[in-house]
Amino acid sequence: MRGRLLLAGAGVVAGLALVAPRLRGTTWTEWLTKAAWSWAGVPSGPLGWVSSNWTMPRLHAPIYPVMAEALDLRSDDDLLEVACGSGIFLAEQAAHVRHVAGLDLSDIQVGIARRRLADRIAAGAAEIVKGDATALPWDDGRFSVVTCMGSMEAFPDPGRAVAEMYRVLRPGGRAVMNIGERVPEGTETRRILGAAWVWSEDDARRLAEEAGFADVSVSYRPSSGEGRLAAMSRLAGQEELRLVRGVKRP
Repeated sequence: MRGRLLLAGAGVVAGLALVAPRLRGTTWTEWLTKAAWSWAGVPSGPLGWVSSNWTMPRLHAPIYPVMAEALDLRSDDDLLEVACGSGIFLAEQAAHVRHVAGLDLSDIQVGIARRRLADRIAAGAAEIVKGDATALPWDDGRFSVVTCMGSMEAFPDPGRAVAEMYRVLRPGGRAVMNIGERVPEGTETRRILGAAWVWSEDDARRLAEEAGFADVSVSYRPSSGEGRLAAMSRLAGQEELRLVRGVKRP
């Protein structure tokens, strides 16, 4: 039985390897990785618990210090992280920030994040909310800095999500968003099998500009880490993060 399962699995992988390169110019590794990552984008059930506690924190670990440096967080900041996952970034990279808030669509992730930030939540210096990135439950101008990392590829309507981030940012506030990774020149913006977005650099910049952000810039930072993390990051297409920065006009 085990042998038949292994043969069947090998057959599926081989079939995908033959078919996927024909899917709008997508390589089979990109297709497999992006589709699997996106389908697991809202963890639930026992596998979601494993993903939230082990897989996702390790895959995203190389991103956190890069984003913290880019955000230049200060003690008087009020920070919002959209798609905050289990709250690791807020707990480890923003401990010195006046107030932190996180939003995620997964009940599992929200529960873990609330436990991780329990002391700050009790002190009124943090909040973790279950919600949708396209309908943020905060008033206009609530935050001085907004970020989103490692998740925007899975948003069905990323343009609306970026517009919401702009809305809750106060005048003069700043945003640093991880909008995809570096892609070969000439790559067209597309959504792979309705699961994950791939953006050209121009379209990543346009997402921020159309939301209203000024002084928009695009830069690239390595995030591959070391050892096994490096291998996982390369497989997930995260060797080099694309950072899109912008400010809200005063």
